[in-house]
Amino acid sequence: MSKFKTRLRYYMIGFGLGLVFMFMIFGNRACSWLPENRVKNMIAEKQLIVGDSVWDLMQCQGVDSEDIYRFLNEDGDVDFSDSKTRSYPKEYLFKGDKNNEDLSITFALYDEYSEVIDFDFSQKNCATDKSNTDKMPVPLPASQVRKIIEAKEMRIKEKAQCEMKCYGLTEKQVLAFHTGADVVMAETNPHADPNGYYTMRGKIAGKVYSVTYIDGENRTRISRIKGSTECDCNVED
Repeated sequence: MSKFKTRLRYYMIGFGLGLVFMFMIFGNRACSWLPENRVKNMIAEKQLIVGDSVWDLMQCQGVDSEDIYRFLNEDGDVDFSDSKTRSYPKEYLFKGDKNNEDLSITFALYDEYSEVIDFDFSQKNCATDKSNTDKMPVPLPASQVRKIIEAKEMRIKEKAQCEMKCYGLTEKQVLAFHTGADVVMAETNPHADPNGYYTMRGKIAGKVYSVTYIDGENRTRISRIKGSTECDCNVED
């Protein structure tokens, strides 16, 4: 029995040190099983939408999609005491700050999607004549998409290679394109099956291009490059 207790003690010490080590390296991301992180993951893994009136008021007070996704990543704290977790949809109140001022954002969790339904920030006098009946996807901030693109090794697919040559672009220019481009929400779907995709628009040598990135399991694949003219690239990838 004494040997078992000794082994158990050493195991618990090692397990505890391992948790500390993972937390030091990965922060809260190493603890996805924690209630707060589970809530963040449940909200973020669904399509995130916002009503027109809520979005108008947020824009008026200087709250944007960067703040929304920042709260869902690490900067927001879920206030479970003021959240409604026994109703449908469940509503979760996130608290944090922006420019050293208190900011709270409330998310509703539905079966098929998540929605930003309320927020509280400054005392700025804002008004809207919209009814919140029209919904739209919360625009993905370019910084968020860049992180997703850069998280994996990038590969240029055969069709995009053909288009790259057609427009006279270099591989270096194409691989760096996302660093200075903006997200095209109408051509972006992070939740597409089997792989989410992102389209970004920007300039190379003064000319406008759109580049589509597929978020694969092991690689980020550049699948299309579109310029002002069409290229004859009938290539099956």
